Amino acid sequence: MGKKLFFSIFLFVFSLAFLELIARGVESKLKLAPERAAHRSGWQVDFFRSLFRWHEPDPDLLWRFKAGLTNQLFRTNADHLLGAEIPKKKSARSFRILLLGDSSPVGLGLKIRWQAFGERARELLEMQYGERRDFELINAAVSGYTSEQIARFLRLKGWQYQPDVVVLYCGNNDASISGTVTDRRLLETQRFLAARRMLAQLAFYRILSGILKPGEAFESGAGESLKVRVSAEEFGQNLVEIARQCQKHRRPLIVLKPPVPYLWPAGLQFKVFTHLGGETGEFLMPEAMIKILGRKLKYCLSQSVLTQSPDRLDPFTQRVYSAAFSDSMPPAAAVTYYRKLIAEGRDDPVQFNNLGVSFWELHQYEQADSCLRLARDLFNRLYGKSSSPAVAAAGAPLLFNLGINLLSDRKENLTEFADTTGLAFAYLDSALQADFFSLRIKKEYGRKLDLLTSFENVTVLDLPELFRKSGGEKLFIDHCHPTEEGHRLIAEEVFKVIQTHLPVAERKQSRKSAGSQGGLIINRYYN
Repeated sequence: MGKKLFFSIFLFVFSLAFLELIARGVESKLKLAPERAAHRSGWQVDFFRSLFRWHEPDPDLLWRFKAGLTNQLFRTNADHLLGAEIPKKKSARSFRILLLGDSSPVGLGLKIRWQAFGERARELLEMQYGERRDFELINAAVSGYTSEQIARFLRLKGWQYQPDVVVLYCGNNDASISGTVTDRRLLETQRFLAARRMLAQLAFYRILSGILKPGEAFESGAGESLKVRVSAEEFGQNLVEIARQCQKHRRPLIVLKPPVPYLWPAGLQFKVFTHLGGETGEFLMPEAMIKILGRKLKYCLSQSVLTQSPDRLDPFTQRVYSAAFSDSMPPAAAVTYYRKLIAEGRDDPVQFNNLGVSFWELHQYEQADSCLRLARDLFNRLYGKSSSPAVAAAGAPLLFNLGINLLSDRKENLTEFADTTGLAFAYLDSALQADFFSLRIKKEYGRKLDLLTSFENVTVLDLPELFRKSGGEKLFIDHCHPTEEGHRLIAEEVFKVIQTHLPVAERKQSRKSAGSQGGLIINRYYN
């Protein structure tokens, strides 16, 4: 009996090995993609799963905060959420605010995370109505999250906290390139990712996958196309799902439309991370993205911005800005150098761009404009027929430089930007809309947020307009994160809306008890 069992196992293993040898021979005759979309999670997923010490993989949501963090940046509870432990049983006095979002409501970039708008809004409510209510903030925001992860969190876990109101802030991560697979596709197959990676080492499995899913496993053209994490259409679907979930549970939804800075250099958000590698030494960003961003492309960035005091420019922004300066030549020498390259017949838009930036550094804005326009025209001739978001994003810095040069020619401040009517804004806005390498929400996504106003009991706060009126570019520390003052402004707006969802009797009682102390309370909190 034992010999028969041993022989059966040996025959089975030998057969598998024989099939694998045959499969490897067959596979060598096929054009197999070097990186199969079905098995690539994207560099942002890899980054947040492993490189931030406060994150860990999550079987449902790709990653999450580690439980029990107690450091200078974060404090998390047993449920992997920001803040103190949340009682499972909700008291009669409790008014719970469920905050969903990305790194902005997390408070990334602030010196003290408790200055984030969610915590500040809760504090305002506590000071105004604390005699009658206990206000609890369930901060479920996680760095890097898109609407796909947020909608899933709300469906799977959010309602167990019995929130009285839901606050949503998202959109900056959705319109960014991570890899060749969308977040929706990743989340659909998340539970089997480890097993698929092991099986992917077998040629037999790869060929079988190619037969069953030929669109994913084999190349059909010049290479795999990079995709944004969540398309505008999927973003809209996720927003509708969140709104309908709130309707189903009869809870108001407050949607915060993310503001965006226009003076952030297009394409630079992740350039600082290109030196980071995985366990195999490979870059975390897809190879095609590295190829586009790895060019020695000069930016119209004022040296005065780089030398600001630390309290004006955070270290992260300093590193990203510094990564743009790959040209060590003095401007006059650079003009001679790039002219020589162009005269040799190198019709590369990068060389024309670099020549234009060199003229900009010499304050010769007319010559700079001419060269930058030639760079953009040449780029369009070379890549204009491509529909790839990666190609569009590669051309965004050329538009950014055109806009900055025009601002410089008009002697406008390069650290503030308010005029939205001129040609400079048109260039900078076009650069933003094409820039899928940085985390900035796009107009198409903003319009999806506006559509939520058609839902009953949904309030959409126009933060871009609020920021434009209250300080504009000064309210950002980087590509998307608000400053302390920006968080304060958001907190006040959230506070105003949540007030309207408190019982009328409580609001009246609070006004009577607060009396003339209202102003003192606000001043004490903010000063």
